[in-house]
Amino acid sequence: MLDRYTITLKPDELALVLGAEVPDIYEPQYNAAPTKVLPAIISSLPDKISFLNWGLMAMWSNNRAMSPKFFNLPLDSVINKSSYRKKLATHRCVIPMDGFYLWKQVAKKQQVPHYFFFPDKKVFSVAGLWEEGEDGTDSFIMITRSSNKQIADFQDDMPAILDASATRRWLESDSEAELQQLLDFETKEELISHTVSPKIKEIDGNDNSFIKPAPASDQHGNYTLFT
Repeated sequence: MLDRYTITLKPDELALVLGAEVPDIYEPQYNAAPTKVLPAIISSLPDKISFLNWGLMAMWSNNRAMSPKFFNLPLDSVINKSSYRKKLATHRCVIPMDGFYLWKQVAKKQQVPHYFFFPDKKVFSVAGLWEEGEDGTDSFIMITRSSNKQIADFQDDMPAILDASATRRWLESDSEAELQQLLDFETKEELISHTVSPKIKEIDGNDNSFIKPAPASDQHGNYTLFT
């Protein structure tokens, strides 16, 4: 599962990169996590950043557990489940980010966090779907696909990353076949990564120390030789 990412640009930088208006409530996120209100661009309002809860709140309200199925949506479900195929036609979004965190299992009870980003630390988009809440609270779910060779050592799935061209087509296309094809897109540019502090588990934390390289340590803060 993917449950942490970053979008760290200043508002004016983000507006320039995305070509979209950035509301005043935006602030850089070094520890974006499920249930937080986060920036996204929705297909019906492509020229402005919207703010949505990460995690389909209608599902969450009936279940207190933080299950990945509320905030990660496998590609197979998008294609094969009618409820998501309907959203694919009308409720697409992209989630801008400049990096994400994954945990690597190094022993039965040891996981080490790593931060992944592109060499130039560029902003990229991840495909998602969103829904309108009955109480006015809109929310999104992030689409994932099978991991490439680089991510496979960490987990079986990875975010559905889109390049600039695919991002525009994802927001604008009305062809279901093309949209499904875009979700299978695999960038040829490799991500780089380094180990970070396990304090990313602190869901309320948000400062630039989260993305800085740190000696490999597990989720309990115990240093390990494994990475």
